[in-house]
Amino acid sequence: MKLDESCLARRRFLCGMLGGGAAAMGAGLFTPLLQYAGNFCDAPLPDFLALEKSDYELRPGKAKMIRYGPLPVLLLQPQEAGQPLRAFLATCTHLNCTVAYQEAQNRIYCACHDGSYDTAGRVLSGPPPRPLQQLFSKLAGGKLILAVEQDNLEKAP
Repeated sequence: MKLDESCLARRRFLCGMLGGGAAAMGAGLFTPLLQYAGNFCDAPLPDFLALEKSDYELRPGKAKMIRYGPLPVLLLQPQEAGQPLRAFLATCTHLNCTVAYQEAQNRIYCACHDGSYDTAGRVLSGPPPRPLQQLFSKLAGGKLILAVEQDNLEKAP
């Protein structure tokens, strides 16, 4: 074998290995990105959500996250006696980060930009421009019916 042929064979081998490694790395990088981008599909919201008593019954000062189609919902039983259960879309009105209830401070908190809301969904501090969106609700047949729009709540059995 001549020296020129061996250099060419090594060069071709190294280029193939680098190209294959770059292709594998690209596939590993872009696959999760494509899956993430696929989550932005507009899936239709259900007209209403019916919850069994075991799903919505909370002690005072407790909260629970549930899903309303693709949206997170925060169910909250305020600490104050006699207050009804509240259901909010659990997305901050600033940049749509998910909010959580902090029992010790008795507030709803967005960790993205240090925004906070009271248990009625009103803005206490931070950059959120509007209160949290509260869902419409009613009790029917031992179930809690939740809806984003009042008209859909009335359609529920």
